[in-house]
Amino acid sequence: MKPNDDVRGFIEETFDNAWRLHAAGHLADAEEQYRLLLALDEEHAPGLHYLGILLHQSGNRQEALDCLQAAQRRQPDNADWRNDAGNVMFALRRYDEAVLAYQAALAIRPDDAQLWNNCGAALREAGRTAEAIEAFLRALDAVPDLAPAMVQLAALFEQAGDPMRASRYQCMAYVLPPHEGKSKELLGTSYYFLGRIGEAEQLCRQWLLEEPGNPVAEHMLAAYGGRLTAAAPVGYVEKRFDDYADHFDVNLVQQLGYRGPEVVAGLLEKIGMNGEGKQLDVLDIGCGTGLCAPVLAPLARRLDGVDLSENMLRHAAARGLYTQLDKAEAAGWMAQLQVQYDVVVACDVVIYCGRLEALFAAVRHALRDGGWFVFTAEAAEDAEEDGYLLHPSGRYRHHAAYVERCLRESGFSVDTLRRESIRLEMRDPVPGLAVLARA
Repeated sequence: MKPNDDVRGFIEETFDNAWRLHAAGHLADAEEQYRLLLALDEEHAPGLHYLGILLHQSGNRQEALDCLQAAQRRQPDNADWRNDAGNVMFALRRYDEAVLAYQAALAIRPDDAQLWNNCGAALREAGRTAEAIEAFLRALDAVPDLAPAMVQLAALFEQAGDPMRASRYQCMAYVLPPHEGKSKELLGTSYYFLGRIGEAEQLCRQWLLEEPGNPVAEHMLAAYGGRLTAAAPVGYVEKRFDDYADHFDVNLVQQLGYRGPEVVAGLLEKIGMNGEGKQLDVLDIGCGTGLCAPVLAPLARRLDGVDLSENMLRHAAARGLYTQLDKAEAAGWMAQLQVQYDVVVACDVVIYCGRLEALFAAVRHALRDGGWFVFTAEAAEDAEEDGYLLHPSGRYRHHAAYVERCLRESGFSVDTLRRESIRLEMRDPVPGLAVLARA
């Protein structure tokens, strides 16, 4: 029915009332008002559109689509309505049709980031991955801090086997404000991953104002600020690995390509320790979850482990390969030992210790004459030959010449000191050292 001038005011008043009822969640009353105004004016495009939205909310999907499409025929240049139709199609899992709706909206408003994001989501669900990535990138071109697009891109690149790009978008999304309720450690790590070291340093300064003496904040402030310290605080190491223990093996081995146990096995094989006989007393310092235990247990009549993290030790104990496990700081614990070992292994331990003299002296005390010290380190090509540095990762890197000097001064002869990476970071091998020394 075509309204005359006398009823137009009543129709618009009815639409306003219907919309208010709809927004308030009174769907039945709103539907009654929408249908009343459409009985008076069947060409009323907003009434058709919003009745379609309401019917979708009520589960009457086919009539909902009929109303939405009728409204679009009457106002074909309304990008918002085409987006709404796409959202309904998406909810109905009719993803290819949703893509068409979003593309029609983008033809009207091509620089709309939210439309690109919606289109990307529909393309992803339709299995059109390359097009989805392009759509999300277009969304970020329009609005560079659009978090939903970043999250979607992270998931797509993870699915595509590209963890580097996935992590980049995860970090980009994580550092967006607000920061309340987010882990400050993860915020710092995200800034570091993105190369925004100054912001990571400033974050740690603020963190220490809020939590004076926090060992993680103190250590990472030094790392981000390029300040040299003798060792990571005990509290930093303990808290970090207590928190990570439940996911440590998966994160380290699968995501970081960790090769520590493999490297240790190669060093031991070099001196004829091929896993037969169980003749040796072996100490695994910084044993963590016991990743090296399968390599060491076949050699050992006794395999002991020591670590600062209670949660790490719980996982190590579950392997059932250790004779004894102790929670302690390794250097101090070894310095007090009344027994000695044939082999001491320190896989990924010196990366949390800058100065090595005290640690190496304690290892020498723990070893019988002729015993072997096997360990890995990160290499600092850019450090002074007689020193080390604290990397922004929070790990120490040591110059090979410094490692060798500390070993000799502690009573060791160096059998092997070779460059060998044991992990990846940002998809690149971290420069490393594999070391075998004899007491």
